[in-house]
Amino acid sequence: MEIKKTASLKDIAQRLGISIATVSRALQAHSSISTNTRRKVEEAAREMNYSKNFIADSLRSGSLPIIGVIVPHGVTLFYSSVLDGIEHVAAQEGYAVICMNSHERYDEEHRNVQSLAGLHVAGIIASVTQETADSAHFDLLSEEGIPVVFVARDINTTRYSSVVADSVDAARKATHHLASQGCRRIAILCGPDCLRMVAERKHGYIEALHELHIPVRPEYVAYSDIEMPSAIDATDTFLDLPQPPDAILALNDTLLFAAMRAIRSRGLSMPSDIALMGFSDVEYTVDVSPTLSTIEDQSRLMGETACRTLIAHIRDSRQKPNRIIVPTIQRIRESSRKTFKR
Repeated sequence: MEIKKTASLKDIAQRLGISIATVSRALQAHSSISTNTRRKVEEAAREMNYSKNFIADSLRSGSLPIIGVIVPHGVTLFYSSVLDGIEHVAAQEGYAVICMNSHERYDEEHRNVQSLAGLHVAGIIASVTQETADSAHFDLLSEEGIPVVFVARDINTTRYSSVVADSVDAARKATHHLASQGCRRIAILCGPDCLRMVAERKHGYIEALHELHIPVRPEYVAYSDIEMPSAIDATDTFLDLPQPPDAILALNDTLLFAAMRAIRSRGLSMPSDIALMGFSDVEYTVDVSPTLSTIEDQSRLMGETACRTLIAHIRDSRQKPNRIIVPTIQRIRESSRKTFKR
């Protein structure tokens, strides 16, 4: 079979009677190129068997068509789903993806940022660690012209775009659900208080208690790092109270399963002794007994949206930062369906 010769940017430019720079920008969907010109260039590229030369393009533009991704937990189902969404959109738009794991450590996140900057990636999508309280290391990327978009976890700044779950509304609705089951001593098991996501979910929880005319009790609010042993200890502290909670809202997968383990270790039953609800995208919440009530964060959608947002910033540096809120889905299962005698 005859192999068709691959065309170059110069070949396409000569055929259409335009400059090589115009062809290059059209193939990158640059905002300065009209839709009509872009369509003609893309059609000629297909007909002439054009194949993108990543190395040549990087020498011209100073960056590779690669998106860097930094996550705090590379092996969790949640972040696997986020990454799946990122890769799906990146592939459609002609970008490759490099993923790095910060292991919930600020210093590792800092090294990840430096490594990706050294690779001259086109942009970075990051979910910050539980230790990250500022954006100083990300600010250096802006100075180098590398756009950043946060996903799932962001920093309290308006300098960058981010894509996050609707944490306030989700926690408010979850608290209302627990109250609808007769619970009045509702506790919240939080992650580190420096995370914006934690602050927003706590805000939604407190907002719901005010709406329900239930007093906010400080002893029913616990902060824990996002590790199983710490979260078990925090749950044990709840259960040791003179008036232990009759419901717990846990703020992520790890905290949810830690709370379940601590409750079971006391010989308590869910939901008759204590109702349990958490934030989770993991499928095995329906494979345990009782099945676990959760708030689904739509992690894959967040990944897809973050990637589209980053590519928009890559293609047009004039794009203004925007915080995109992705709605959550409430999944009510056995662990929170209580029956009370009034």
